[in-house]
Amino acid sequence: MNGHPRTPAADIRSMMEDSLEVLRIYRHDLMNQVQLLQAYSQLKKYDRLNEPIQSLVQEAGRHTEWSSLPSSMLSYVVLSRDIKYQMLQLHVSYEQQEEPTEAAEVLAARLLLSLLDTLGEASKTWLEPLALDVWIVSFRQGYEISWFADLPHDWAAWATAYAGEGVEFVQEIGEDGTEYRVRFQLQE
Repeated sequence: MNGHPRTPAADIRSMMEDSLEVLRIYRHDLMNQVQLLQAYSQLKKYDRLNEPIQSLVQEAGRHTEWSSLPSSMLSYVVLSRDIKYQMLQLHVSYEQQEEPTEAAEVLAARLLLSLLDTLGEASKTWLEPLALDVWIVSFRQGYEISWFADLPHDWAAWATAYAGEGVEFVQEIGEDGTEYRVRFQLQE
């Protein structure tokens, strides 16, 4: 950034460019699915139509569920990253214990965006998709975001960037792998 602070216009431009990239990816993938359905239909291979149709129905169901999250910011992050990083097979659940403040929602969106972008960029080199479970719980002044992944990544170092904002990081190793959690509680 050449040492210059970002302006609100630069932030908006960046968000719009990201949104346009996500829409291009979505359109491209949708057209691929439609062309596949068209080819099976033209070849009269009707028995092969069910799998791509079910895939589209499942994706639409997930996107409908995520678009109705209580937080539009977190909805945007989850939906856009699900489309942008297809090697991440996201499973996201959201529990709103209390309605969070806007400041808490903004920090949670930044954390989740950074988490999914970190994993998503790494996923571009993977040969197999990664099923990624993410749990989000909102409180009045904070959030807890947990994820389960067996990946070679230094999440503690990643979380350190947010330590100055009161974000706590926890890593628990269990029988099925490692669960990671970030939690913060903003002061009023």
